[in-house]
Amino acid sequence: MLTRDELGIVHLVLNTDCNAWDLAPTVTSPGVCRFCYRERNRVTTTPAVIARVVDRIRSESSAHRIVFTGGDPVMPYDNHLEPALQHAHSSGFDTNLHTNGLLLKDRYPGLRENVTVYSLAVDGPDAEIADWFRGQGYFDRFQANMTMLVADRRRLAFNTFTTAASLAGLLRLGRQIADYARVTPVEYWLISQYRPIGRANSRKAGIYEFSREDFVQAVNDVRDVVPDLPVYAQPTREPDDAYPFRVWVLGDGTVTADLGSVAAPRNAELGNLLTDGFEPLVRQAFALREADPFCSTPTTPRETSA
Repeated sequence: MLTRDELGIVHLVLNTDCNAWDLAPTVTSPGVCRFCYRERNRVTTTPAVIARVVDRIRSESSAHRIVFTGGDPVMPYDNHLEPALQHAHSSGFDTNLHTNGLLLKDRYPGLRENVTVYSLAVDGPDAEIADWFRGQGYFDRFQANMTMLVADRRRLAFNTFTTAASLAGLLRLGRQIADYARVTPVEYWLISQYRPIGRANSRKAGIYEFSREDFVQAVNDVRDVVPDLPVYAQPTREPDDAYPFRVWVLGDGTVTADLGSVAAPRNAELGNLLTDGFEPLVRQAFALREADPFCSTPTTPRETSA
């Protein structure tokens, strides 16, 4: 069995598309979520299959958390999110719903009891900055979600994308997050720089890239504003700077993993845990990464939440 130290968190993907494209870009922005490297609609499954997938993860690992991610898992169609969360939660997993929150209010009643942590994206302290990244109306929707979740005393987490320009608003955003933490539990804040993986290109780099040193300094400064909150920094990585190891399991049982290469356009596809077992596939990924942390292998789409 995989120990918790070996693999404490598993990412589960029920769909790989995202609803952020429903928002219109602002006048000054380069387009909605131009930093995104997701693919679309590549998972076909059923609640029964998802339950078998979760059971296999439970029986072959001591992982304590399943992160429901995508794309965005909160979509306007039935992607079996509610029964998947219920089964994972009742099986003893902590559950993290990683979402942009655009449709969270609509599905919240069916999700509420089975989500341990609501992890929402927000990239600035006001609409001018936040909407630049994710589209008109995004910040208003974020604030509405915060009102709902804080009133219900839900456990929260935040993830933030940055540009050189948006760093100026990071301290104000930190103060807002500190205010949320005073009235409801906040587990962590993840702040990211440009990640040249997946479908990276020179246009994205021109929009989002700035020095790693400036990014690290900005994150260090904001830690003083939220001294009791874990703040994780995810800076731009050089080609020889291995990406952290993470495992994704698609809702049909397909297992993929980061093998370390920033330049790899997609995650390595390892097999299907329903036929190949979960532990053997993860140990295969361990071996591949140890043998060559920058190896190139047959791949499948890299998934991320919008």
